[in-house]
Amino acid sequence: MRKPVEIIQGEKSLRLNIYLVIASYLLLLQFIEPMIDFVLLHSFEQKSIAVVDYLDHLKRIVSIIVYTLMGCVPALFFAWYGYRIVASSKLPPVLLSGKTRFPFTVIVIKGKAAKMFGVLIIIVSLVLIFQLLLNLVSTLMG
Repeated sequence: MRKPVEIIQGEKSLRLNIYLVIASYLLLLQFIEPMIDFVLLHSFEQKSIAVVDYLDHLKRIVSIIVYTLMGCVPALFFAWYGYRIVASSKLPPVLLSGKTRFPFTVIVIKGKAAKMFGVLIIIVSLVLIFQLLLNLVSTLMG
C-alpha cells in the first residue's frame, strides 16, 4: 500500500520576497551597461580617436568581467540549493533552521530521487559557471 502524498503549502510572503529579489536583479542587470559607460567616459578628459579606441577595448574587458560575475550569482545560488537538497535528501530541502519553507505549493519528494535531482541541479549550475568562466578567459586572452 502506498503512503499518502505529503504536500507543503506555499508561503505568500516568501513568494513576494523571491519576486522582489528577481526584479531587483534584473533591474541591476539593466543598469550595469550605462553605469560602465558613465564611469569610463568620465575617467578620461580628452576625447581623441586613440582614447575612444582604448575606451572601447577597456569597456569590452570590464563588461565581460561584470556580466560573468553577475551570471555566476544565480548559478551559485542553484548550486547551493542543489547541495541543500542532497544534504537533506528531501525536495524542497530542509534549511539550516530546521524548517521546510517554499514559495509555491509542492509535493514532497524524499530519498534517492531527491538526491539525484539535487546532483542534477549542482551539475547543471557548475557547467554554467564553467561556461561563463571559459567565455571570460577566451575574451581576455583573445
